[in-house]
Amino acid sequence: MNARLTLESLRYADAVADTGSFSSAARRFGVTQPALSISIAKLEEHLGGRIFLRNPRGTSPTAFGAAVLPRIKQIITDVARMETEAVSFASSRSGTVRVGVSPKIDKAIVGELKDAVHGPEALASGHGLVLLEAELEPLEEFLQAGSLDMIIVPALGSLPGYTHRLIDSDYLVLVEPMDDDTPATVPVDELADRELILCRHGCGITRMVSDMFAESGHRMRRSEMEVTHCSALPGWADKGMGSVILPERHVLDGMPSRRIAREDGTLVEMFYELVWDPGAASAVYLDSLAEHLTGVSPWAHKSK
Repeated sequence: MNARLTLESLRYADAVADTGSFSSAARRFGVTQPALSISIAKLEEHLGGRIFLRNPRGTSPTAFGAAVLPRIKQIITDVARMETEAVSFASSRSGTVRVGVSPKIDKAIVGELKDAVHGPEALASGHGLVLLEAELEPLEEFLQAGSLDMIIVPALGSLPGYTHRLIDSDYLVLVEPMDDDTPATVPVDELADRELILCRHGCGITRMVSDMFAESGHRMRRSEMEVTHCSALPGWADKGMGSVILPERHVLDGMPSRRIAREDGTLVEMFYELVWDPGAASAVYLDSLAEHLTGVSPWAHKSK
């Protein structure tokens, strides 16, 4: 029993048992299927037995799973009851929520955040909000240092041990001059021929692009030109200084772009997530805030 037992892994296992599918359970919680599978694997390691079997008909419990899953459901029921009582207590208290936001986050999500904290129909009375817009790396550092309560950033597998909730996504596109008959998408392997202008510091695009090339088995070629902040990338692309990869919603009007396709034809997306410390004093309130934002985000409705 070396792996750590987490409430998250118990909830994931209960959802797989309920839906009969790893992918359906992942959609329910707004996480990727690999992340959910890894969490359940750690739970199985901790308990010392395999809980689920995958077969052509779907997912079914093992004999060991059939024994432990009812206990897991009871634990989740008890925790939910405790959380309801805690939310009632926390809602009667005031406080300031400090949230860090990446520049690439959809402004509509920030608006929903403001309404949820101190709008006319706020989740709880007496709360204030402090927003900090910064690049990915300092936001991660501020969260770890306790200077921020929650961050909204690109989902890149950082900060293990923190609670993560997917909230938004956007297609990655290649921005460069092109002819009228240029195909609407560009395969990843074709990008290996481009020298890409990248950002030195972290809005997340450089990390995402590096992961995309590593996944495809191709080597990424970096241009000798390198910008300091991701906000400068659209300008360099608009000047025709080279090839740039951006989230689609940040492409300037009239700027030619193509979505990027993997070998299997699926389009490459950049996901965004809420991240917070589950051990923080305000964790119950942050969890309810994340639940609300996930439910009202345009991405949540699009992914159903």
